[in-house]
Amino acid sequence: MQSAQANTPLHPALLLACGNSLRRDDGVGLKIAEAAEHLFPASRLRIVAATQFTPEMAAELAETELAIFVDASADDEPGSIRVLPVTAHDDNPETHRLDPPALLAMAQSLCGHAPARAFVLTIGAGSFGYGEEISGPLRQAVPRALRLVTNLVAAFAPQA
Repeated sequence: MQSAQANTPLHPALLLACGNSLRRDDGVGLKIAEAAEHLFPASRLRIVAATQFTPEMAAELAETELAIFVDASADDEPGSIRVLPVTAHDDNPETHRLDPPALLAMAQSLCGHAPARAFVLTIGAGSFGYGEEISGPLRQAVPRALRLVTNLVAAFAPQA
C-alpha cells in the first residue's frame, strides 16, 4: 500500500459533504453526496458525508490530490450555487468544527500533505426548520451541483 508521505495519493478525488438531514435545506450536501455515490466508482471519487467538517477528515485529505467540500449556505439565494477555490489557512483555533481552509492546513501540518487543488461548492439554502425534505429550489440545484462535481473531477483529478 502506498502512503501519502510518498506523495502518491490513495484516492484521486475526495468529496467531503456536510449537513444535517433533519434540518431541511441544511441536508443538501448530504443529498449531493448520496447522488454522487451513484455516479462515481469509489476508485474515482471517495465520498465522506457528516454533520460537520471534523479534524478526523485531515487524514482523508492527506490521501488525495483533489478535494471538493460541499455544504449549504445561509448567505446565498436558495438554489444558487457557488464554486470557489480554497487554500490552506489556519486562523481558526476551534478544533471541534473546522472550515475547509483550516482543515486543509491541518492535513498539511499533521499528515504532511494537502490536496494540490481544493474547491468549496455551496448551495444557497433558506429553510432550516425541522424536517427531512429539502425545498424546491434546492431539489432543482442538486443535479446542477452534481454536474459541477463531475466537471471538477474530470478536469482536476488524476486517473486512478
